[in-house]
Amino acid sequence: MNRATRKIAFIIAVLFTTPVIAQDNNVDRDILVTFDNEGARSQSTAAAAPYRNRKRYSIAAAARRNADSVREQYGLLEVDHWPIRSLSVYCFVYRVPPGEDRDAVIAMLRSDERIESVQALQEFETSTDIVENYDDTYANLQHGLAILEISAAHRISRGKGVRVAIVDSLADADHEDLEGRLERIEVFSKRREMADADHGTAIASVIGANANNAKGIVGIAPEASLELFAACWADDQSSKALCDSFTLAKALDKVLENPPQILNMSLTGPFDPLLVRLLQSAAAQGVVIVAARPTTPTDRNRFPSSLDFVIGVANSEQRDDASNASGDIFAPGMQIMVAVPNNAYDFRSGSSLAAAHVSGAIALLFAVSPEITFDSVVSLLQKSQFAEIRDTVSINACMALQLASPDRPCRLSADSSD
Repeated sequence: MNRATRKIAFIIAVLFTTPVIAQDNNVDRDILVTFDNEGARSQSTAAAAPYRNRKRYSIAAAARRNADSVREQYGLLEVDHWPIRSLSVYCFVYRVPPGEDRDAVIAMLRSDERIESVQALQEFETSTDIVENYDDTYANLQHGLAILEISAAHRISRGKGVRVAIVDSLADADHEDLEGRLERIEVFSKRREMADADHGTAIASVIGANANNAKGIVGIAPEASLELFAACWADDQSSKALCDSFTLAKALDKVLENPPQILNMSLTGPFDPLLVRLLQSAAAQGVVIVAARPTTPTDRNRFPSSLDFVIGVANSEQRDDASNASGDIFAPGMQIMVAVPNNAYDFRSGSSLAAAHVSGAIALLFAVSPEITFDSVVSLLQKSQFAEIRDTVSINACMALQLASPDRPCRLSADSSD
């Protein structure tokens, strides 16, 4: 056999032995399957997709064999794969063949001893909307600052030294109000999908926009360290950004390499077993997790705010009589002035922004009480909401700081809303 013939034979062999990689995830047909990956080594790789030139844990030989045999046995199409080091598993995205019932395939796979876990690939969305019509009086451009009494709170704390991880879409790191504020940006969203920086910019600006720079707005914790893990992308059918189980799992696994004090997840979606395991690992390491609560809760949008170790935050303006006055957490979420890409500003609404207010307030608490626990944080936030009779039920950062350190009063005068 001459060299040309051998080359053709090699190419044919590769074509028939290498799994076909699909182009995009499909939330209606794709599944996540994890395999035990104990013993895999960390390595640098420049292999083709889906490895994408990253330093990552290699896949254990047994995991690779099991993944290939499962794919072949059940006629699945391999879409993508990624190591989840914090759980010692390797995660594959497979596509169920056309005409096959995805739930039935998942049920079969759950009885397969080679598989560590299996679930449907699910979709999540951010919960921020553009406010088309509003009464834009300058006194109310940042009404959240007044409600949380941030001016007074900043006399005690600005969040210095506290790390806040934001799992969201991309953000405009060059925005005048975020200049130098995003100390780390990791991208896990799909390359082929349209990038979105609108939602991530808005959330980052509420939490930690620059203060006293004679520009734009003031963040709740302007001296906190912000780290962005971009797992969401633009949805060309709406103004929302979308994420899925796989991109969120990759982002959370990266967060867990060096856990921050606070994790902000301004998004909602269905219950997701793989993400629960990652969030449980974060909570066990002392990370305070904050998530947006949906305005109209259903089985498809309660997660992750429904978890008992996550602080779910709802809009103060959408609180109703059915809300549990002693247990729910509220913050401003309507007509919030935020930074948007290209040095612009606009009003946005949604529980995403309420969650961002709370993450910023928690950063203020951590800066003065570094050893504060999850339960203490929740207690202080709840008490701050109802410490006084006010028109708006919302956390009060000034009051929470005062409750945390009674010997260091937040208010220096009767009028603390300056």
